[in-house]
Amino acid sequence: MSKQVIIYFSNTGHTAAVAQKIAAVTGAQLVQLQAEQPYTPADLDYQDPTSRTSLETHDETSRPAIVVPDKTLIANADRIYLGSPLWWGQVPHVINTLLETGFFRCKDVRQFCTSGETPITKSTAKLTTDYPAINWGPSQRFTSAITGTAVEDWIKRGNR
Repeated sequence: MSKQVIIYFSNTGHTAAVAQKIAAVTGAQLVQLQAEQPYTPADLDYQDPTSRTSLETHDETSRPAIVVPDKTLIANADRIYLGSPLWWGQVPHVINTLLETGFFRCKDVRQFCTSGETPITKSTAKLTTDYPAINWGPSQRFTSAITGTAVEDWIKRGNR
């Protein structure tokens, strides 16, 4: 049986809820990615151009420190589901910090994100360009209204 892991970054709980639904369908182990300095509600205020998320997102070189997940868990995984919210159409830079560890090199990775309206296409294109050593499978944007059927459809698409 393949070993699957879901690594997700979530501040408000939306991405965590989606990750839990994916785990329920796949049986994959859940691992929450955490920033070394947790984000406060003020940090997450995307309407404030001086908020932490605004500043990090608009600085392509920003790589916030993370609590590094278990390397062995990642090394032993056959498939990794990588989830996050979208910030201005992109993954938060903590995801880039994680990907730049090199742990995902040659791994089978499926990106998922949460967003009410923003499409995942820009984010997916950037990740596949910036991290070509990763085997990127089909990506998927989910809203908080995700169903087990939606997860199953996405997973089936990735197994063709």
